[in-house]
Amino acid sequence: MAIKVDSRNFQICLCLAIATVCFMAIAPTSVAKAKDDAEQPNQKIGNVRTLPSLQTRAKPPLQPETLHLGMLESRFFEYARDNNWAAIATTQRDRYTMHQLQPGGEGLYALPERKLVYVRGFMASIYFENERLVGMRLTADNRDRPMTTKDLLLLVRAWFPDDMLSVIYQVAPSDPRKSVIETLIGTIPKAFEQDLGKVSLPFCRAIVFPSPVPVNTLSTCNLNI
Repeated sequence: MAIKVDSRNFQICLCLAIATVCFMAIAPTSVAKAKDDAEQPNQKIGNVRTLPSLQTRAKPPLQPETLHLGMLESRFFEYARDNNWAAIATTQRDRYTMHQLQPGGEGLYALPERKLVYVRGFMASIYFENERLVGMRLTADNRDRPMTTKDLLLLVRAWFPDDMLSVIYQVAPSDPRKSVIETLIGTIPKAFEQDLGKVSLPFCRAIVFPSPVPVNTLSTCNLNI
């Protein structure tokens, strides 16, 4: 007995079957994508996912507290302790005090160009009158590389950014590097004047103005102090 099939109904059933197969194939992919999008709501389509960079930049030295003439002795020693200065000797004469110290090698920025200079290459004699800072005498430390004239003036600016200072210093005339042998920043009390100029060389004088005036390395030499 022959079975008669309605061609129209057959076509409808065939279309429904094909649609069902296509839906079953697409549905898992859509569900997986929806789940992935839910877990990463901030990920945009088309973005390339990369691992975060592990590279870090070295941080520059922190700027320690600066100095100024007239500051209290106790405040100066806060700076010295914070930067690992070492005490060597102390001399008291009437109302004047001299502390001999070994600097700690801290890095300072000289304004306005923020040029980096390190506090090293010398021994420091720090002078106080009635517990107020009046001057600093620096002498070359033979165990370290000495400062040049440029380094010295940058250091003065970095230490005393708000003061106008007279700086006198000695250099050997035959030294092409202009290495500083001795220098005085500010003044030296009369009770300690004999400490200055023990090397028989003429002094040079430079004026360091407050920031933002650039540091000027011009100086007048052959001075009799």
